[in-house]
Amino acid sequence: MAHFVLTYAYNDTPLRAERRDDHLAHLDALHSEGALVLAGPLADRTGGIIILSAEDEAAAQQLVERDPYTKLDVTKDRELREWTITVGSLAQ
Repeated sequence: MAHFVLTYAYNDTPLRAERRDDHLAHLDALHSEGALVLAGPLADRTGGIIILSAEDEAAAQQLVERDPYTKLDVTKDRELREWTITVGSLAQ
């Protein structure tokens, strides 16, 4: 399995608050599936970071596309990049 880092910013939309529970439920489901490593907003609340575990970038992108925040354009400037972990408990 490879690890991927998703970074994003938020669009100015009421859908962020309205669909937050759906977004969190999606993240919980990914965690249960073993596909979510870490997730959370930046301290200044301008965006967030999600660390995913997937076979390849296409599979990671499919996980991102399932997120209600992605589907509703709550997030913008999304960038998904493969991350090689060399130190720590997830190092390969």
